[in-house]
Formats: sequence, C-alpha cells, structure tokens
Amino acid sequence: MDTKQTYRRLIEEILIGHTKIPYAHGDIQFETVFDREQDRYLLMILGREKVGGDFPSTTRRVHGCLLHIDIINGKIWIQRDGTEYGVANQLVEAGVPKEHIVLGFRDPEFRKITDFAVT
Repeated sequence: MDTKQTYRRLIEEILIGHTKIPYAHGDIQFETVFDREQDRYLLMILGREKVGGDFPSTTRRVHGCLLHIDIINGKIWIQRDGTEYGVANQLVEAGVPKEHIVLGFRDPEFRKITDFAVT
C-alpha cells in the first residue's frame, strides 16, 4: 500500500474513532464526510444543545466542523482541529512523520517554530 493510501485509511480511522466519543453537551451527532477523489476529510457535528435562561427547555442548533483534514502534495494538512487532544498527536502516534503533517490552521510564520512541516 502506498503512502497516500495509508494516510487516507489512517485519517478515516481517526475520524470514525472520534464519532464513538460521546459529545459532552446536548444531543449532538457526528457525521463523517470523506471525499477520496479530492482527499478532503471532515468530521461534522450537528444537533441541539441546551442554553441558559429562564426556559430550561431552550436549545440552540449546533452545526459545524470539528475536524478538517486534506492530503495535499503527499502531506497531511490539518485545516481545522477542534479536538481536545489534537489530531496531529494522533497521527504522530500512528507513525506519521512530523515533516508530513502541516498545521494548516496556524499562521505560516508560527509553523516555522513547530516540529511539524511548514508546507
């Protein structure tokens, strides 16, 4: 199996793993979105959560992207990471070299002072 195929499989496994962790607040579900042709991978959250106020049953809609990962030029670009532990740490623990991981959500100047790839 080539590196790109390995990265695809690993990213999908990590995102699916996150769907098994219950969301801390409200009635929130997870949706994975895998675009294997464009190498875009998303973990979306959606549902309702309670909000404070005079009405205990008041809720608000929750919809957003928790994780967004792309594979660009053979590197894993983390575009959005809303997890507590950090998906970059999970990738490193799974054997992905740090020089193959780009923290896309960080400013390029900040990336220069990390152990991860700049681009």
